[in-house]
Amino acid sequence: MQDEYRKGILDRLADAVVSCLGSFINLFKKDWKKKNKSKMEEWRLMLYALNRSPPGLIGLALVLIFIFLGVFGPRLAPWPYNYFPLFENGTAYLASPGTQIYLPQQGTSMTFSLGADHYGRDLLSLLLAGARTSFVISIIVIVLGVPLGIILGLTAGYYGGKVDELVMRITDMFLAFPALILAIALSAVLPERLQAFISSHAHLQGFVLWLFALDVREAGNLGRLLSVILAMIIVWWPAYARITRGSTLTEKENLYVEAARAIGLSSWTIMFKHILPNIIGPILVYITLDFGGVVLMEAGLSFLGLGATPPIADWGRIVYDGAQFFPKAWWLIVYPGFMVTLVALGWNLLGDTLRDILDPKTRRSIEFKVKKTKQMEEKEGESNA
Repeated sequence: MQDEYRKGILDRLADAVVSCLGSFINLFKKDWKKKNKSKMEEWRLMLYALNRSPPGLIGLALVLIFIFLGVFGPRLAPWPYNYFPLFENGTAYLASPGTQIYLPQQGTSMTFSLGADHYGRDLLSLLLAGARTSFVISIIVIVLGVPLGIILGLTAGYYGGKVDELVMRITDMFLAFPALILAIALSAVLPERLQAFISSHAHLQGFVLWLFALDVREAGNLGRLLSVILAMIIVWWPAYARITRGSTLTEKENLYVEAARAIGLSSWTIMFKHILPNIIGPILVYITLDFGGVVLMEAGLSFLGLGATPPIADWGRIVYDGAQFFPKAWWLIVYPGFMVTLVALGWNLLGDTLRDILDPKTRRSIEFKVKKTKQMEEKEGESNA
């Protein structure tokens, strides 16, 4: 099957990725690669289709850049996010892009390649540090919010009856409120309680500071940051519960579910080992699209004055602080807004491509455009001769 494709560099890279992934799984499950050759081949076909989709590759590149900056951004920043050059040199106040100043206490000069904010902080450093904030928040919201919705949706769809009614009515109550309005309300009432909780748990506080790459002096500002995360988790799960429940209602009527019941498998085994793998495709696409949605909502909440507070770097907060100096300090609006746009665009392009790849019909149409068997090549050679 692999020889039926004219492979480029990305295709060979895809082969290597699938092979490494199979070897990794094989460490935990003996002979997994031998037993799942067809599954690995399907993964290869998916990656081949991705390689032929320019929007998908652009989206993947943007997403990988975002992940890289989210992990290493604070280390790549030229200056700490909580360093205020304004106290050493007054010309750092809203310094325009390309401005260079001298810092007498540091004994060195400082160049604002993208400009400075009203505290004189380097905007490039703030954007790199802010990438960690957006990245960690999006991961936490998806990792905690999505499984909750999936579990409730599976339970409601599989058991039906009173369980279905209870879960869906609770879901409807959450969906009745606009997600942004509910998140704003929760973000406004949770900070003090969360701050008191995290202050009384030193190990948890240290972990959160490490996770967001924050200085210990920001410990008193964690309540507002965590309130946004908790608020978004609370408003994020209902959509997944509804999607999963609808797919489960259809899937549980198939014969393989009846066969699993007949041999005595437990309901949880049937739900999570048989039904869920068959309905995970649309959920994965929705998750991919939602990563961009989380970044946008988090930036929106910060722009409204909720969430991270200075000196913690956050893209939405930078725009909020810079709005009062617009259009004089246009860079405080344009650059962070551009970062948010690129991240959201990357996740959406990747999500749209995954939707095509995970759908067998559309993926086959993509593969048909690039598939060329040896027999076809031989026929072309004969006709040319």
